[in-house]
Amino acid sequence: MERFNALGRGVQLMLIGGALLFIDLLFAWQSVDLGPLGDYSRKGWYGAAGVIVGLLTIVLLAWLIVRLASVNIPLPVSTAMTAAIIGTLILIFTVIKLLTILGDEATIWAWVGLALAILIAVGSFKTVQEAGGVETLKSEASSLGSSGGATAAAAPAAPVAAAAPQAQEAAGEMAESAETAAEDTGAEATDTDTPSTERET
Repeated sequence: MERFNALGRGVQLMLIGGALLFIDLLFAWQSVDLGPLGDYSRKGWYGAAGVIVGLLTIVLLAWLIVRLASVNIPLPVSTAMTAAIIGTLILIFTVIKLLTILGDEATIWAWVGLALAILIAVGSFKTVQEAGGVETLKSEASSLGSSGGATAAAAPAAPVAAAAPQAQEAAGEMAESAETAAEDTGAEATDTDTPSTERET
């Protein structure tokens, strides 16, 4: 309980909302009346949007449980950025899921799921506010973009730098070959001039 209280208010809301949403997905989100055949129901996990919501909820819970256990796992983005991304995606795909089943008699559990997704989004917004607001996310995103551009620029430069010593070695070998050829030519010229000098004598 102490570790839970040590978490920020936004993270607490996300943890509560994520746990309840995971349970809510196990209930029927839509029910179709088939008349004498009875009702046909489908759980929140049904469909592509439902699967995505379920997987995002599992990712959210795993991330929050790791934080609750005080395990330090290095991530390329900050806690605020992670919370904003996961919370926004859960809300978006929950809305998509609800829109796809509105014509198939959505049950009360679907609306409960939407409320829990909104609660998670509110928690992610509070987490961002606790970290310094939206401007912090903008500066972090710009820094990530600039670091990515620097990495991309350094990648082509690496082969050039690696090829420079090889080019110098090749140039040195060519210079030595030219000097050797010049010495051989001079020696041949000397050998050719010596008999003519003896004839003139």
